[in-house]
Amino acid sequence: MSHSRFGDTGVFELAKPSYVELVFSLVIVWGFGDAVSTIFAAQHAGAAGELNPWMRALLVYEPLLVVLVKMAVVLYVGVVLLECRDIVETVPWWRGWLLAIVATGAIVVLSNTYVGLAAVAA
Repeated sequence: MSHSRFGDTGVFELAKPSYVELVFSLVIVWGFGDAVSTIFAAQHAGAAGELNPWMRALLVYEPLLVVLVKMAVVLYVGVVLLECRDIVETVPWWRGWLLAIVATGAIVVLSNTYVGLAAVAA
């Protein structure tokens, strides 16, 4: 794991996440977090709020399929990313790109959770 130091004193040290850590984070956030928060939001606010028409149809038909589909897709993406590690690490700013995808997933999870909580409160 590589380290970056901020400031001249070297007191504060920030470790950069490794490739495997970033891929694992992506799988957890998008696979588990997005699936569970989507189900939570749909259960309390209805399936009409889902932007993806395929997921909206699955939510109406069988909500458990949403979890299975989202987790399967992200697991596949995670395996492909791990297999293509040598290629991805040659791309400039690969760490920033993966961090942006994880951060976007976290925003989606928070948004879904907010929608579900707002519906519960209403």
